[in-house]
Parts: sequence; structure tokens; C-alpha cells
Amino acid sequence: MIVTEANNHVHTLAYQLPKQGKTCCGDSYFIRATDEYFICALADGLGSGERANESSSAISSLVEQNQEKDVEELIDLCNKELKDKRGATVSILKIDFRNKTFTYSSVGNIRFILSTPSGTFVYPLPILGYLSGKPQKYRTHTYSYEEGSKFLIHTDGLVLPAVKSVLKNNHSIEELSNSLEEYTTNRNDDLTYIVGQLF
Repeated sequence: MIVTEANNHVHTLAYQLPKQGKTCCGDSYFIRATDEYFICALADGLGSGERANESSSAISSLVEQNQEKDVEELIDLCNKELKDKRGATVSILKIDFRNKTFTYSSVGNIRFILSTPSGTFVYPLPILGYLSGKPQKYRTHTYSYEEGSKFLIHTDGLVLPAVKSVLKNNHSIEELSNSLEEYTTNRNDDLTYIVGQLF
């Protein structure tokens, strides 16, 4: 399943597959581009199937309903939302087009990397563990970005041996997504990735 979201500031593409043999994906995401910002929430529910999806889809719905809030507040709301649910790893990315900055926070094994046209890479380290409603520390980072920067955010169902070269060697978002296809065949886990380019 492929979904795109684009405007004059950003072009994104999201791709998702359930674990082999499952009809329901345990990952959920929400992406939205406005004139002021782009927001992306990606959640990987613990385990797979319907109960994993219950946790992850609660996150995507909550972020959709509260997308105007800042990342620090959102990640805390996500943790509270998962009380009495199975739990999930969660990443939230919010890009401020006016100030050309992005803010990112993550708990668990979802990966994020941004590649700039000048050749630098940004990959904020997540907090280990998962959200489950228990008291939790968070780490939120804000960075500036260059126009033309590309990013990739993905759950652990996508295993990439050379993520930097994948980002560097593909010019468009469609090319980048196509180059990831070869890594989507061995589906021992739910798999979701979101690729984007900033203008």
C-alpha cells in the first residue's frame, strides 16, 4: 500500500506491508502536510496482528487529532494513550517550513535518517524501550535542514545494510522508494517506511 502527501514544501511517500501470513498490519502511521508544517507519526505495536494494530492505530489517531501541538507534548500524550494497551514503539517528526527546522522524538527501534545536499547525515538516537503508559523519559531534538534534504523513517521490518548510500544515490522520492523494494521481500515482521524530500 502506497500513500503520498505533498505540497510546495515537501513530497512524501509512505509504504506499508503486513507480516507474511497476516492480513492486519501491526504498524500505523499518520502523515499530513500543511502550508506551515509537515507532521509524521509512526508506531509499531508490540507483536503483530490486531492487538498490535490496536496500539499503533491509537497513536496515529491521537496525533491526527492533536497535530498542532509540539512534538514533546505529543510523545507524552502518546504514552498516556497506551495505558492498558499492549504498547508500541513510537516516532514523531514535525517539520517547520517557515523556520526550516525539524523536531524529532522517538522511543523504541524505529529508525530515522536525514541526508542533506551538502553531504551531511542526521540520525537522532531514540530512547530504548517502548511506550506503555508507564512514566517515561523522552529525548527531543530540533535541527535545521537544507532545501533538497531527503529523509527516511522506518520500522524494524525494513532492514537496510547501507542506508546512507540509498539516500544519497536516488534523486527523487519515487526512485528512493523503488530502491527500497528489494529489502521488502523477506517479511518476518510488519514493515512501514516513509520517505520524503524537502523544498
